[in-house]
Amino acid sequence: MRAVKFDFEFRAETASHHGIYIQKRPDMPAGKEEVEYITIAGRDSPLAVKTGERKNVEITLSCGFRENKNDWNAKAREIRKWLDGEGELSFTDSPESFWKVKSVELDAFTRTIKKLGNFDVTFICAPFEYIKEGKKEKEIQEAKYNPYDMSKPIYKITGNGSCTLTVNEKTMKATVGQNLTVDTDRMLSYREDGTMMNTSVTGDYEDLYLKPGENEISITSGFGLVIIPNWRCL
Repeated sequence: MRAVKFDFEFRAETASHHGIYIQKRPDMPAGKEEVEYITIAGRDSPLAVKTGERKNVEITLSCGFRENKNDWNAKAREIRKWLDGEGELSFTDSPESFWKVKSVELDAFTRTIKKLGNFDVTFICAPFEYIKEGKKEKEIQEAKYNPYDMSKPIYKITGNGSCTLTVNEKTMKATVGQNLTVDTDRMLSYREDGTMMNTSVTGDYEDLYLKPGENEISITSGFGLVIIPNWRCL
């Protein structure tokens, strides 16, 4: 069987689509935990305090392309336009996962000969690798078991009136008018039409995170609930 050529996809477009080839596979970093070091009189070393936050990760790729000499600058502009902003990044050797890109840094494009160009691109990403399956809507029974690290799900509630969403014995109360989306990552609540509904919920978004392993999830009888678990791992 012929091996699949290594490629990457950003914002739903592949590098090969733009005529880019990867010269070297990237090192895959892990998000390091933020640690504060506090000096205390009488101690022979600083006290390490974990903040619970993790640093962004950087993924750097060395790339090249081949283009007719008269179109070389136009190709470079095309690539710069594509590799800009936020989006999802994935690789052919890990098709089940993706990274959330916050920004992109491009080094200078070098022209080795008239037709060949080289450049390095660095993706600044959130510190977790996300599982594509975790982007899909799940029924409660499908979302209860989290096989990865702590995740920040999206809860989609349907119904009318007051209800209580309970996750691992912690609750959020909500007033629902047909539909309500509770996004624990963005810490926002809104309707499907985009109307903000933050004042319609009472409780802490952090209480609705899904811990690794088994979780208990329930909602008041008469209301519907689907969950986008946003599974992720280091």
